[in-house]
Amino acid sequence: MGDDTDIILPMDEVYDVLVVGAGPAGSTAAMLLAERGFGVLVVDKDRFPRDKVCGDGIAPRAVHSLQVLGVEGELKGRFRRTRGIRFYATRDGVTEVRYPMGSRYPDHGYVVPRRELDDILLRRARDKGAQVLEGCRVVGLLEPEGGRIPGVRAEKEGERLEIRARYILGADGPSSVVGREAGLLRRDPLYLGVSLRCYMRGVRDLADFLEIYPEDAISPGCGWIFPVSGDTANVGVGFMLYARREKDLNLNRLWEAFLRDTRHAAQKLASAEPLERPRGAILRVGLRGAFPRRANVLLAGDAASMTNPISGEGITYALESGRWAAETLAAALHCGDSEILALYPRILNWYYGRYFHYGTMAIRYGNRPAFVNPLLAVTSRLTRLGDKMGRFLMNCRRSDYPL
Repeated sequence: MGDDTDIILPMDEVYDVLVVGAGPAGSTAAMLLAERGFGVLVVDKDRFPRDKVCGDGIAPRAVHSLQVLGVEGELKGRFRRTRGIRFYATRDGVTEVRYPMGSRYPDHGYVVPRRELDDILLRRARDKGAQVLEGCRVVGLLEPEGGRIPGVRAEKEGERLEIRARYILGADGPSSVVGREAGLLRRDPLYLGVSLRCYMRGVRDLADFLEIYPEDAISPGCGWIFPVSGDTANVGVGFMLYARREKDLNLNRLWEAFLRDTRHAAQKLASAEPLERPRGAILRVGLRGAFPRRANVLLAGDAASMTNPISGEGITYALESGRWAAETLAAALHCGDSEILALYPRILNWYYGRYFHYGTMAIRYGNRPAFVNPLLAVTSRLTRLGDKMGRFLMNCRRSDYPL
């Protein structure tokens, strides 16, 4: 990224919006607010480009958001383009679902390492006029004043800072400092998961498809193999925390079982070598793992529990919630009325609440071999049913675009 050493934070500066976290949600909100002329500061604990544990899959719905933002042009010809998804059943059949699955979304997706995607989006936010402060760790919130939180406490290169803003957007991931300090995070295992990811080289028979492996050997967990370039893939496994309690699951043992004991995945990975040590991450899913607003503070993306509970996909909902947050904050700034922020949780619930509820229940009770194997056996033979399953998994309905 660009050098931020020239950014000086005056002690009396009050930004319109302070965005904490420069992932897809934070950068999307920042670019849209800055584009409208508001004073925006983005702070992130890391320096960019930086890696981020993720499956790296960008679904057609996310491609649509990137098109709206004018960003897709930076992906074309540079990153792996995907044509659909393959689901592997242990006992019967492989279901291949091709985009757009009867939906109105684009007919393609991408696999873009988060090191690259997040850097692209943050640069775009900077180009639109947002100030960016990298290597700045938010450690807490300032004491409330008149029912509002006036800013954050932060540290940068050993220096303690107080950054003030009219509104704060917490887009700092599932372990959000903003969300925790504002009392907005929930610890319900129904909405919390864990994943482990590793880039591997020498993966056999990679094609332009995202591959999902709900195989018996790792049930009720799930694995994935997403093509990055050549014979290199993003390989990972994950499960929900309630499953760990019920089945005594261990993430490292699940990873080993995925590499060794699965019927389909183990064959593809037999000659593959890791390019790094596997890295783990928390997932906050289904919208109900957090409260998205308190006073003048909003949460977006993973911090707002916006990960798809079925697929584990978060990029789509980070982009969309970042846009919804920007629209709501812009309205509040324009009208000078912070109560407009009360609309934000309603917007999220209107567009995502029902789907995320059904998705949470589907993965809670349906992610078991007795259900998955017969389902994939049928969808492997019936294309239209497979498309319906794909649309449900990726939340690509026939209805109008949410944005």
